[in-house]
Amino acid sequence: MEGSEIAKRDHQRNKSEIVKLVKEMFSREKWGDQEYKEKLQELVVKDEKLVKDVIKKIKLERGLE
Repeated sequence: MEGSEIAKRDHQRNKSEIVKLVKEMFSREKWGDQEYKEKLQELVVKDEKLVKDVIKKIKLERGLE
C-alpha cells in the first residue's frame, strides 16, 4: 500500500470517529457539553493534519513536490 493510500485510510478512519462522536453527542443529548466539544476539536485538528498529509503524499508520488 502506497503512502497516500495509507494516509487516505487514516483520514477516512478519523472522519468516521468524528461522525461517531457527533452521533453520540446527539443521542445522549450532550450537544454543547464541554467534554464532547474538546474531543470533537481534537478530532477536527487531527483531521486537518491528516488532510495535509494526504495532499503532501499524493504530490510526492506524482512528482509535483
